[in-house]
Amino acid sequence: MPRSCMVPALLAIYGAVVLAVPIAVTSHRSPAADTALAVEVVDDGAAEHDPLVGLWSAPVADGEDRVRFYYFHGDGHGLYRYGRRSSTFTNSFDYAVEGDQVSLRFRKSGVAWQVRFTIEPDADGRDRLVLATDPRGDGGVYVRTRREPVTHADATPGVGGRMWLDRAVFATGGYGFALYQMRPAGIDGRGTGWFHRGDFDDWSTESLVYRMVGDRIELVFEATGERHTTRFAVEPGDPTTLVLDEDPRDWWHSHHYLDVGPSFGATDGSPSSTKLDPRLERVALPW
Repeated sequence: MPRSCMVPALLAIYGAVVLAVPIAVTSHRSPAADTALAVEVVDDGAAEHDPLVGLWSAPVADGEDRVRFYYFHGDGHGLYRYGRRSSTFTNSFDYAVEGDQVSLRFRKSGVAWQVRFTIEPDADGRDRLVLATDPRGDGGVYVRTRREPVTHADATPGVGGRMWLDRAVFATGGYGFALYQMRPAGIDGRGTGWFHRGDFDDWSTESLVYRMVGDRIELVFEATGERHTTRFAVEPGDPTTLVLDEDPRDWWHSHHYLDVGPSFGATDGSPSSTKLDPRLERVALPW
């Protein structure tokens, strides 16, 4: 797949998976509807040919704030995420399954692995993935925590319920991005979300709580407890632009972010817009 087409594809993958962190990693029960993914993690057709499709979490003790999971999208692309619920880091990889072997190649480092695996039921009847060698984790045992499609909330206009992206093409090659992913706000202007930064091969994710009052937005980053308030504006256009006067994730510099569609978990299906950069044409997502 051409590199330019990989950008919206990877955006869809990580945008979907980020919502799985709060519940799927700390519990092996099915999540409630309000924590749903916006794209189906498992497609029946893909699952028929790819036994790894879905999200596989490393078991954690009750109360343990740790994230470790593999996500296999079913089209040869996947993610490994690790950290804590409020702050994680993600490595993307390409993979192929042949029999009881999976080949993984991490996109950033180029490091490749050939791993034998088995899938077996655990004592509770859940699918358990056992890796003979774990390329990134320390245990090699994971439980499938995402499999069936789930319902979704309705998309909303405004800042909440949208994804706001600043994407740059590097002169040295590749792409970089910063993205605020907001879930819809309540009637009091409060909502939750995430801030992502990276290059579509590797990226960091911070969870946050926001509150909008008038032309000001307060952002509270959960991992550090940082609390910042800035003026903001939503400028109409194609696409709409979110302007933060003092962006706390750009060292309080004014920053412009483009609307790239409804936030995952706030829409019925894939993003309605894939305009990740005004210089790009709209590219249809492959699922």
